[in-house]
Amino acid sequence: MSLRSWATATVDFCLAALGLYLAIVPVFTVLYALVVGATLFAGPPQTAAVVVAVGGSYPFVAGDWSYRRLAVFVVALYVASGAAGLAGLALLRSMDVTLPSAVLARAGALAVAYPVAAAAAFRDRVRRRLGFRPLDADDLTGR
Repeated sequence: MSLRSWATATVDFCLAALGLYLAIVPVFTVLYALVVGATLFAGPPQTAAVVVAVGGSYPFVAGDWSYRRLAVFVVALYVASGAAGLAGLALLRSMDVTLPSAVLARAGALAVAYPVAAAAAFRDRVRRRLGFRPLDADDLTGR
């Protein structure tokens, strides 16, 4: 084991844990707020998300799962969540309906954002099932 291999594994672990944390913390906070009635920024779901992200980072460090796919998922999740939230607010505003609660609004946006993010992250597999070529050569290897 060299210093370089330790550094590479440490960077892989940190990137995977950060990516997983960003992917799961929205749903943890919304579920906790819905069940307990807490605010969206409560501490326990964020702590649970850190524990799950650290524990779930092994497949990325081992090389079985793709960082690229995780990054696409996280970016698509936050973009789709913001777009769904803005579209929902515009729709509610045009219908002169008041926002029921911030937690329900966030849950609605995430209900749209997670499937969109999954479709964006796994678009190459969908394209292959439909009989189309993958988008680029990296999609063939999954990395």
